[in-house]
Amino acid sequence: MSLPRNLLPLLLAFAPALQAAQTVVLPAWACNASNDRIFRSGLQFNEWVPSTPSLGSGGAAPGRQVRNYAIAGLGSGTQTVHLYIPPGYNPAYPAPLVVALHGTAGSMADGYAQDVRNTWQTVASTRGFIVAAPVANGASGSWTNPWAAPPNDYTFLAALMADLRAAYNIDDSRILLWGFSAGGHIAHDLLVNGAVPALDENHLASYAVSAGRLFAAACLGDSEATCQNRLNTQARKLPLDIHLGNSDPMGFPPYSADLDPGRFQAAGWTLDGDLNYRVFVGGHTYTASHLTEIWNFSCRFALSP
Repeated sequence: MSLPRNLLPLLLAFAPALQAAQTVVLPAWACNASNDRIFRSGLQFNEWVPSTPSLGSGGAAPGRQVRNYAIAGLGSGTQTVHLYIPPGYNPAYPAPLVVALHGTAGSMADGYAQDVRNTWQTVASTRGFIVAAPVANGASGSWTNPWAAPPNDYTFLAALMADLRAAYNIDDSRILLWGFSAGGHIAHDLLVNGAVPALDENHLASYAVSAGRLFAAACLGDSEATCQNRLNTQARKLPLDIHLGNSDPMGFPPYSADLDPGRFQAAGWTLDGDLNYRVFVGGHTYTASHLTEIWNFSCRFALSP
């Protein structure tokens, strides 16, 4: 939740205490739907895949689901997340999770969150992961100011993660955060500044942004040197996918999101290694094809304490 960046409220204490988290590169089979993730081919070298089950149970499944929350003072006082639980979900086995943040939506935030959920569903239905698309509670159908006093949308995201881990058996080693546009700005901020421990560099396997930029939230008000230092001092180079349309205004001045990949490379990320940068023909948008590409990159990584 978004108190000043150096304060961690008690609500976030549920997050697993993973110290010195590391990235594990997975064998190719781990990207497909499977409930047999520990030793796929027996006790063979390089076949182990980290798995950290949250051991949650009782959540409705499978298919499209809705869960509501009641955080007084935030938005209408009721918050919503749209879920997709794949057909092969079995609570006896942990499932990967994608947390998907929509862009600015005006009066259509709930519809935008459903669109995000539905588009990710086209991938999740065959790849076997859970999708969670929360509805933003801020003005103009966007996310609340991350520096505003709580409760705000970071309060909501912390509560949401605690709830999902209790309701479903989430694989805490296989959580991906993705955001589009304003949601991408927020994804950068969550990773760079660590305001919600359940969605920080020590608790995510990877993250991805489509049409998002660092200087919209993560480095808002910073000089170039200060922003670069934020990246330089990250304890872990979290695998990152960036998708940007070649005609997207976000990629041109004054926004210049096209400069962000270079900033990550300067801080130690490796292009086509733990940094996947794809410029596609198109504007300010995302498609099911893009999300498939993002999953194919991100699913190769897991978190190991």
